[in-house]
Amino acid sequence: MDDVRKMELPLYSNKLNVKKFENLLSNNDQGYKFFWLEAIMKLIPNGNDLFSFEDVINEMIIGAWKTVTHYHLRLGHTVNGNAENFLEHAIRILYECSKKELSNKTHSYDRMLALIKKYDDKLLEDKTRLTDYVPYRLIKPFVDKEGKNLIDKKGNYSRFIAYLNAFVKLDNEFFYDIIFDDDPLKRRIHINEEWREFMMQNYAVIMGWIRYNKAIFIQDRNPGVPGVMYKIAPEVEAKHKSLKAARDLWIATVDITGKPLYEIYTGKELRIEAFDLDHFVPRSYVSNDELWNLTPASKSLNSSKNNRLPERRFLGEFVQYNYYLYKLIFDNEDQGKAYFLMEYFKKCENQHLNAVWASEKLYVPGNSPEQFGNVLEENLGLVYDSAKLQEYEMWEI
Repeated sequence: MDDVRKMELPLYSNKLNVKKFENLLSNNDQGYKFFWLEAIMKLIPNGNDLFSFEDVINEMIIGAWKTVTHYHLRLGHTVNGNAENFLEHAIRILYECSKKELSNKTHSYDRMLALIKKYDDKLLEDKTRLTDYVPYRLIKPFVDKEGKNLIDKKGNYSRFIAYLNAFVKLDNEFFYDIIFDDDPLKRRIHINEEWREFMMQNYAVIMGWIRYNKAIFIQDRNPGVPGVMYKIAPEVEAKHKSLKAARDLWIATVDITGKPLYEIYTGKELRIEAFDLDHFVPRSYVSNDELWNLTPASKSLNSSKNNRLPERRFLGEFVQYNYYLYKLIFDNEDQGKAYFLMEYFKKCENQHLNAVWASEKLYVPGNSPEQFGNVLEENLGLVYDSAKLQEYEMWEI
C-alpha cells in the first residue's frame, strides 16, 4: 500500500510505542495483516488475551465473508480466474460447499463458525498456508535485526518463537508473544496486557484506522468498483438513504395518468401500496440509489433477484420504462401535470441524482427516445458489465 495514502494512527501513549504499533500494517502486499489484526481486535473484547492461530483465522474468514461473497471484491491477485489470496480462496471454497445451506439473509456468527468447522477438511490447506507468514511478519516492527532475519526465513518459526519468548522478557512493550506447537494452527498468541488495555480503550479509533487502510488496499485491487469504503465499514453501508422520494415519484405517475406501474421483468401490473424499487445493477455493487438504476418491482421478485444481475436482454425494457418516466416529467403536453411531477422529481433529484452524466445529459429537457436511450444504455451498460466482471451471479426468473 502506498505509504503516502496510508492513514496514521492518531493516538499517543506514555507507556507504549504507538509508532511501532502503527507500522504493523506496513509492507502488506497480500493484505493479510489487515484481516489478522482486525480479527485480534474482535477477539479481545471477550476477555481473552490468549487464542490460537486457528481462532484468529476463523475470525478472518467470518470478517471477510461478506466482502467476498456479497460485494464480490477481490482480496488479491487472480490467475485464470482463481484467487491466489489464501483467505479469499478459503472463503470461496466455503461458499461453494455451503451455499445450498445458506439463505440470502445475514448469517449469525455462530452459524458461520459451525460451517467453518463442518468443512474444515476442505479449508485446511488454505488455513495452514495463512499461518506461514502473517502471525510473525505482523510483529516485525517490534523485533531487532536478528528477529527480522528469522522471520524472513520460512520454516525457522520454532527458532523465531524461542527468540521471541526470550526477547519479550526483556521488552515489556512487545505486542504479543507466540506459544509454540508442532501443529501451526494450534500455536497461540498471547497479547501483552498493557497493549490489550490500550486497544480496548481506543477500540473505535483503532478499528476505524484498520478499516480505512484496508479499504485503500482493496480499492487498489478492485479498480473501477464504486463505494469500497461503504462496503468495508458495514455500519456506514447500513445507513444508506431511503428510497421514499424515488418511490413517491413513480406513484405520482399513476396519479396523473391513471395507468398502473408494471414490472419490466414479467410485465405484471403492480399495486402502488405494495411495490419495491429494484436496483437493476445490485446496490451492493453500485453503493448508491441513483434514479437511473431503479425500476418498480414486486416485493417477492425484488427479494428473489436480491444481489444478482438480471439478464442483459432486460436492459432495453429498463431503458424504455425509464424514458416513459422521463417523458412524463420533461415532455408532457399537459403543463399542469408536468409541473406536478417536476415537484416530485426535484425532491428525488436531491437524493437520487448525483452522477454528472445523468444530471447533465440524461434528465434534461429535449431528449428524444433515441438520445435518452443511448445515454442511459451506454452508461448503465458499463456499470452492468463491470459488475459482471466482478463475478456477480446471474438471476433467472
